[in-house]
Amino acid sequence: MFSVDSIPLRLLVGADLPPDPNAGASGTVYQMNQALRRMGHEVDEIWQPELGRRIKHGNLHYLLELPQAYRRAMSRRLANRSYDVVELNQPHAYLAARDFRRGGHHGVFVNRSHGHEVRSEEILGPWRDQFAVKRNRGIRGLISRGLRPWLDRHWVQVARFSDGFHVSCSEDAEFLRERYQVPVDQIGVVTQGIPDNFVETPRQPMTDVRRRKLLYVGQLAFFKAPMILAQAVTAILESRPELSMTWVCGLSHHVEVRSLFSSAVLPRVSLVDWRPQVELLKTYDEHGIFLFPSFFEGFGKAPLEAMARGLCVVASNTGGMRDFIRDGVTGRLVPVGQPELFSEAVIDLLNRPSACDWMSREASKSACQHTWDRCARDVTDFYLRLLTMRQKSN
Repeated sequence: MFSVDSIPLRLLVGADLPPDPNAGASGTVYQMNQALRRMGHEVDEIWQPELGRRIKHGNLHYLLELPQAYRRAMSRRLANRSYDVVELNQPHAYLAARDFRRGGHHGVFVNRSHGHEVRSEEILGPWRDQFAVKRNRGIRGLISRGLRPWLDRHWVQVARFSDGFHVSCSEDAEFLRERYQVPVDQIGVVTQGIPDNFVETPRQPMTDVRRRKLLYVGQLAFFKAPMILAQAVTAILESRPELSMTWVCGLSHHVEVRSLFSSAVLPRVSLVDWRPQVELLKTYDEHGIFLFPSFFEGFGKAPLEAMARGLCVVASNTGGMRDFIRDGVTGRLVPVGQPELFSEAVIDLLNRPSACDWMSREASKSACQHTWDRCARDVTDFYLRLLTMRQKSN
């Protein structure tokens, strides 16, 4: 039998991402790998530069290029050593999963998802129709729509050949069980973590000054529901002239973000470019209320970071937020796509300062349990469960 205490594992982790500790999905992979190394595991990595890319069209890259790239990269590594766990991101690693299974290699193959693509498309489709969001037009749009069924088949194939699935939220786990009949014991739901300095730096007390400052951290993308955020923030700022709002996103999107707000409230909306986590911590500490209205999330790391720094989070009831927020205790969960309910939840918190202070403390205590070291222990337990199952089946 395998034991966490007695076996440092040999891991191969691959992702079609650049190795950036400050980014979203790539930061998750990077930080998890570092935490696994601190546990004593050996971690080899495959990143985007090694996988390479020649096809610029996204879906054509995923359909034709990435499956072969994953397979070649894994094959090169397996030619020199064996691994207890090979974990590759995205369903497009299905050829690697098939080769691993048919090659009779030692260990287990795990597929990692940061948000199930098929579930995402099914959830976002009706919202796109409701907000009349234009689909891709022209030949590129036709290609993308035509390739979607073929890309969805990658999930069927990776579900067939993988020994396990590593996901970040219970909604993705439920989808894998229901859509692809993946057994529950082959799915590991492991939350994402927060940086060590978010835990080690003393939490700033909630104050009236902090409460008057709203914050959002996230890219300008449809699945993040920026129009819902803007509507909610506009209603809040119009009703409470003492409040202000900060939006952290890429500098290239600042003009578009400004267009979402009326001239009446825009002077109280500050736009900030992406920043390293050390600087982001300071930004969190200057604010008191965090809004996160996404239509879809595979997890939602920003609200967890905000909670760790004592912000009162008002988030949509989806993704990982359903798993790590206790409504009314460590934050507020609001039905997806309801800006008026977001604004009502924020105003309610502002009208009850003592409740806001209490939620700030409870949120910080809860979120600070989600360290990357804890995530590494949880995923190690999952790996060992799969290895034990594999051992028993042989």
